[in-house]
Amino acid sequence: MAINQSVRARGFSHSKLILIGEHAVVYDQPAIAIPFDAVSAEVTIYPKAGPVELISDFYQGRMTDLPTKMQGLKEIVSATCEKLHQQVKDFSIELTSTIPIGRGLGSSAAIATSIIRGLFNYFERDLSLKTLRDLVDVSETYAHGTPSGIDREAVINDEPIWFQKGELIEPIELSVPLNIVVADTGRIGDTHLAVTSVKDRLQEAPLATEQSFDKLGKLAREVRTLLKTGELTQLGERLVKAHQELKALGVSDPGLDHYVEVSLLNGALGAKLTGGGRGGCMFALCASAEATIGVEAALKNAGAKETWSFQLTSGVMTHEKNSSRTH
Repeated sequence: MAINQSVRARGFSHSKLILIGEHAVVYDQPAIAIPFDAVSAEVTIYPKAGPVELISDFYQGRMTDLPTKMQGLKEIVSATCEKLHQQVKDFSIELTSTIPIGRGLGSSAAIATSIIRGLFNYFERDLSLKTLRDLVDVSETYAHGTPSGIDREAVINDEPIWFQKGELIEPIELSVPLNIVVADTGRIGDTHLAVTSVKDRLQEAPLATEQSFDKLGKLAREVRTLLKTGELTQLGERLVKAHQELKALGVSDPGLDHYVEVSLLNGALGAKLTGGGRGGCMFALCASAEATIGVEAALKNAGAKETWSFQLTSGVMTHEKNSSRTH
């Protein structure tokens, strides 16, 4: 059968931030995540006779020859083609991702989502939300073992969400814009070490650790209310308290703590790590779009590898700028 070389299909996914609730969400506490499309993943799929090839900044070649650490991509392509009743051949995937890997921004879930959407578009099939969730879970399980599911939900939803394991995902409406600065420490977050640290603390000091989980759950519920009422000063205070609890759980580190302190000293209403911790990213909440300028400059001067500032309004993100600093 002749291959139509003019066929092209695309798939896209934004990144995400955990506003509050990371780590505690694994232990059945609630969490809030928001879309973050300053960084994103996009694929273009086009016909090409022979074995499937992947073209990206970090790998170019046959999918069958992917290195071990990238086998999750092969698994998601195979699982998606199986769902579509299509053979894994005669097409290529061009992947462009601006999401820093290992920074707690949902890179693996976003890349998987973009590939799934791209393949369904390429084979002209409708993609249900349930199927998308099931297929992203293939990748997330490969990447993280037993994921909570919040990364998956955060990258496939275009609005802030309330997430709790085993419960329905609920959208959160914002009454006022959130002006946020994100800073990348430049260090890959050691999620495995952070998760292990929390497990060890739970065994060594179960009462204190469970109290930390309860506090994080209570803070998440308070943050949800404050997002509805628009009381940003109190919201910022809750974010700082959440960071202190995460620090007590051993998932922060001196670099993240430093950037949080720099943000607060330069006018941020609140700041905390986001994602797994032990490296990766943090963010600061500011009173206005203008206020983000000084906070962002301070974070860059403090050594942040890359920064982004944006405004989120009722689920629609306005990307202000994307600046970087390379060491």
